Formats: sequence, C-alpha cells, structure tokens
Amino acid sequence: MDTFLLYLISVNAVAFLAFAIDWFLCARIPELDEKTANALVLDVFPIAGGAIGMLLALFVFGGRGRGHRMNKDNIAWWFLAFVCLVVWALVIAARYGFVALPASVGSIVAGWNLGRLKILGIYLAVINVVTFAAFVWDKHVAATGNAHDRRMPEARLLGLSLVGGAVGGMLAMRLAHHKTRKWYFVWGLPVFVVLDVVVVLFAHAGGLI
Repeated sequence: MDTFLLYLISVNAVAFLAFAIDWFLCARIPELDEKTANALVLDVFPIAGGAIGMLLALFVFGGRGRGHRMNKDNIAWWFLAFVCLVVWALVIAARYGFVALPASVGSIVAGWNLGRLKILGIYLAVINVVTFAAFVWDKHVAATGNAHDRRMPEARLLGLSLVGGAVGGMLAMRLAHHKTRKWYFVWGLPVFVVLDVVVVLFAHAGGLI
C-alpha cells in the first residue's frame, strides 16, 4: 500500500481513538473538558490529516451528554475538521495527479472558462448577500429580545461563510458589530476566504473553471 495512503488511514484511526478516549475521560473528569491544553492537543489530529476520524468521533460522541451533536462547545472543532478535510482533499488531489498544479503565474490567469466563471461569480454574489443578511438578522434578533427560536445557529452562519459567503459575513460582522468576540468567527472567516480562493484555483487547474 502507498505510504502516504497508509499514513492517512493511520492518522484518522488514531484521531478517532484519541477523541473517544478524551470523551470518556471528560465524562469522568469534567474539569478536563475546560482545559485549553486538552483542546489544543486534539486540534493537532485534523491538522495532521485526521479530519475524517475527528468528524466521525464528533458525530458518534458529540450527541452524548450535551444534547446536540453540533453546539457552542464543539462547533470550532467541527469547522476545524471541515477546513482540514478540504485542505487534505486538495493535497490528495495534487499528490495523485487529479489536479496539475500550475507551473507559473501566467498559467493561473490564463485559460479560464468564462461561462463557468460567470456562473461562479453569480453564485458568490448571491451567497455573500445571503450570508450578510443572515448575520444582520441574527444581530437584530439578539438586540431585540434575543428570542432563541428566531436566532441563526452559529453552525449555519459558519456554514454559509465556508461555502463562499465569508466576505459578506466579515462585512456584516464589522457593520453590525456581530460575533466580533467569537474567535472562531474573527479568525475563521478570513481562513474561509483563503480556502475558497485555493479551491477555485484548484478547480481551474483541474479544468473545471
């Protein structure tokens, strides 16, 4: 078996096991769950390539004890895993030749499919307007009674940002002063912008755009 593939399988198995052990330990030692060092150690696994193992562990164990699988306590882990999954998917695409990386800057700016590029532009315009509106609406609800049944879940706001609406989200954060104290919004949205740009460039390199 290819060494790189073997590494990915191993690191995902270890990531799942590490999160399983952490869940059982935190269930018995609640104060461990509040330790920043504990979270930082677990963050290493998706960054190292274990995003699938982390996502599987979050799905299996995240619904136990706290109700919802995705909540304010673990949402940063979910989106770290999603981001790392995309990044490693791009690495795999380059590693196994699914995408030919551009040899020069000139090859990046040339050869775009203008029809598909126009569709992408329309999509990005729409998703950013929708994301901006979602952030502003959530801020409005929070400022006028904070009715939880009318609030936008953080997962939805982050999800809209991840699939292309990060610029609209950042603009709304600045203008509406919303989610500016949540580090995973402050740092996450700029990361999403960079990631989306890289995905588009990879799609272009693969002849999709």
